Amino acid sequence: MRKRVILSLMAGALCVMLISFIVLTPIFFISFRASAINELNTQMYDSIKHVKPLAQMSLSFRTSKMDKLFNESMSQFAYFSKSNILFMDTFGNVIWANNITSADKMKSNSLEALKTLGTSPNANLSGIFDEVYGEKTITVGEFIKSDTGENAWAVFCSKPEPTLIGQYKFVIYEIFMIELITLFFASMFMFLFSRNITHPLKKINNTLKEFAKGNFEKRVQYNKNNEIGELASNINQMADSIGSLEKMRQDFVSDISHELRTPMTSISGFVEGILDGTIPKENQDKYLAIVLSETKRLSRMVNELLTLSRIDDQVKNLSKTNFDFAEMAKLVLIKFEDDITSKNIDVDFETYGDEFTVNADADKYTQILTNLIHNAVKFADKNGKITISIKPVGNKCECRVKNTGYGIEEDKLNFIWERFYKVDNSRSTDRSGTGIGLYIVKKIIDAHGEKISVKSVINEYTEFVFTAEMA
Repeated sequence: MRKRVILSLMAGALCVMLISFIVLTPIFFISFRASAINELNTQMYDSIKHVKPLAQMSLSFRTSKMDKLFNESMSQFAYFSKSNILFMDTFGNVIWANNITSADKMKSNSLEALKTLGTSPNANLSGIFDEVYGEKTITVGEFIKSDTGENAWAVFCSKPEPTLIGQYKFVIYEIFMIELITLFFASMFMFLFSRNITHPLKKINNTLKEFAKGNFEKRVQYNKNNEIGELASNINQMADSIGSLEKMRQDFVSDISHELRTPMTSISGFVEGILDGTIPKENQDKYLAIVLSETKRLSRMVNELLTLSRIDDQVKNLSKTNFDFAEMAKLVLIKFEDDITSKNIDVDFETYGDEFTVNADADKYTQILTNLIHNAVKFADKNGKITISIKPVGNKCECRVKNTGYGIEEDKLNFIWERFYKVDNSRSTDRSGTGIGLYIVKKIIDAHGEKISVKSVINEYTEFVFTAEMA
C-alpha cells in the first residue's frame, strides 16, 4: 500500500512538472525572443548613432578622400559589430554596402524599405532584406541629412536572425535542466513526505484490522502533534469506548442471564412444589407471594429492555404539557413508600417558592423521577437519608435528588450515563437492574434541551441535579 501511495505521489509530481514544462517553456521562449530582439534593435540603433556623424560628413563633403575614409571606416565598423550596413539614396540606389548576396533583389527591396521608413521612423523593417542577404534578418533604419539639408541618405543596419537560435537552445536547455533538478528534489520531498504519511497510516490500518477481529486492546503507537497524530489519538479513544461498551455488553448479557435465570428458577420450583404437593397448602400463599414478586421483577426488567429499544423514537416525539413538578415528585415518591420503610430511610422533601409549573413531557419526567428516586432508595444505606429539593432558578425549575450511602467513585462518574453500565453492586443489597436507567434519564433530559449533573463523595452521599423549563 505504501509503495503504491509513494508511486502515485511521485507520478503526480512528474505530471505536474511535465505540464509546467510544456506550458512554461513556450512562454519563456517567447519572452526571451522578444527581449533578445529588443536588445538587438537597441544595439543596431546604437550602431547607426555611431556611423551617423561620419555619414553626414561624407554626405556634405563629397570628395574622394572623404569617400575613401568613409568606406574604410564603414568596413571596419561592420566587421567588428558583425552587422550588415547599407547606405542608399532616396531613389533606392546603393551608396555603400558591406554584404549584398543578391543584387538583383536590391532595387525592389530598397524602395520598399525607403517607403516603410518614410511612413514611420520606428517602423518594423525586419525581414525586408531577407532576399538581399539570403537569410532571415532583423533590420532598423534611419534617414541621414546633409548639413544643408539638400541631400539625404538612408542607413540600414541588419543582423541575421539565426544568431539568436543558439541562445534559444541554451535557454531551453537551461529551463529543462532546472525542471529536472526541481523534479528530482520534488520527488525526494514527495518520497519523504509520503513516507511520513503512509507509515502511520499503515499502523492505523493494521490497528483497525485488529479491531475488526474483535481485539480492542490494540492501540496506534503514534504520538506526533499533527493531524495524523490527532487521528491516531481519536482512534485510540474510539477503541477505549468500544472496548468499554463491549465489556458492558458482555457484563449485561451475563447479568441479565443471571437476573432472568434466578427468578425463573424460583418461579418454576415453587409452582412445581405447589402442583405436586411438596409445598403444603397452608404454605402455598407464602410461596405464591414470592412467585408474584419474582414475576413483577421479571416484568420490570423486560419493560426496561423494551424502553431501551424504543427510547430513540420516544424522545423524538415529546408531548409537552404544563404540570406541577412538585406534585409529580410527591406522587412518584409515594410509590417507594414500602421500600423506604423497610430500610428505615429518613426522607426530606423540600420546596422553595410557590410556583413549580413546568412545560415538559409529563410521562418522560415521571420516568426520570422514578429512575432517580429508585436509585436513591436502592443505594441508600439502612437508616440513611434521602433529600428531594425543588426550587425555581431563573426560568428553570431545579430538582435535586440526594441520598446518603457509599457513593460513586470519581473515575466512574463519566460512565454512569452509558447504557448497560452498572456501578459495583456490592454496595447495595438490591442487585437487580440492567444498567440502563440513567442512560434513559440522560436521553430524555437531552431531548428536552435540559441539563443533568451528578456529584458524589465516597462514604457520604450521591446527588443528582436536573432542570425543567418553567411554563
